[in-house]
Amino acid sequence: MKCGICKAEMEKASVTYTEDTEQGVVVIRHVPAEVCTECGNTWYSGAVAGQLEKMIDQFIGANISAEVSVLNFTKTVA
Repeated sequence: MKCGICKAEMEKASVTYTEDTEQGVVVIRHVPAEVCTECGNTWYSGAVAGQLEKMIDQFIGANISAEVSVLNFTKTVA
């Protein structure tokens, strides 16, 4: 797969995804992705992006009030 930005090669990696919500920052570790070897652009498959959205929605719905919450993608999805 080629990077959509610089056209270099992408490689499979496990990355950390962060999102700033009204309740606080959510950090999701061990997220499968493709990362560009040149510019570092990160691409998530549709399935992974959908799961990330679901995890964020569940966090928001749980009304957890914390400055930073850390989730584990592989343990949550498994």
